[in-house]
Amino acid sequence: MTFRRLLSTLTTVVSRQTTARALGVICVVGYIVTLATMAASGAGLQRWFFALLVWAVLAYVPLRIVLEAIHTLAPALRTKLIAQTVTRSDRYASRGTIELVVDGLIADTVVMPRIATPAQHGKVRDGVVAILMRVRDDGDIAVARAAQRCLAAVERWVTQSASWSAAQAAHNIQARWATVRALAALAGMTRVLIAAFEDRAGQKFSAGPVDGARAIAYLEACLDFCDQLALEVNVAPWTEPALHLDIAPALRDRIWDAWKAYADIPSPALKARQDLVDTVLT
Repeated sequence: MTFRRLLSTLTTVVSRQTTARALGVICVVGYIVTLATMAASGAGLQRWFFALLVWAVLAYVPLRIVLEAIHTLAPALRTKLIAQTVTRSDRYASRGTIELVVDGLIADTVVMPRIATPAQHGKVRDGVVAILMRVRDDGDIAVARAAQRCLAAVERWVTQSASWSAAQAAHNIQARWATVRALAALAGMTRVLIAAFEDRAGQKFSAGPVDGARAIAYLEACLDFCDQLALEVNVAPWTEPALHLDIAPALRDRIWDAWKAYADIPSPALKARQDLVDTVLT
């Protein structure tokens, strides 16, 4: 199971590139060690080309072919693992199973806007996994509270971003993108947190006066609106009714600041992610 899960992680271009780079580094180090061994044994470096040929043709090329073959099989393998995991009662008990559950929830519930890149998809996944790992022993209430707080941050910043965009000229479109992408990723993460709560608790999400259907509709509208914010010069106003969540303004601003810092740093951004989880849950 662990080996299959490891293979199934090679579903993205980033993971494949990372593995390919690691393979290349290993082969280069092996070649250097071979040259050093030849020199130390007195054989000299006359056969350096032969050693290079061995490492390139007999080591790197076959392993790279295997890697590419695994990459084509990994999506189907991961889909099968997700289907097996979602029926388990202990699916929220370990990082491996949580990652599989989150992948399934993302595929089922989130459609990211066009402006989002693979980096934002990764932030959604890693953020949800980090929060669920922290609260796995705290019960379903902690997941609902995290989702509610993130929802409040989304509401605050989609409203502010819409007002900012409406007041800016066309030449400021480029300046919007980082903020809009971060907003889209936060909305996506919040949507998955709601789905995770409903999956764990077996009941519908509720955040004070806002029921689950209203919260989901709001987040989906936000995700749709993100493309307008990023790609259109004349942005239509944000017209969704306010949610009136009982979250302190200072807390929702801290959550956004922590999320924006995390979103702006290339993954894994462990310290920024830890700060985000601390802010959301404490």
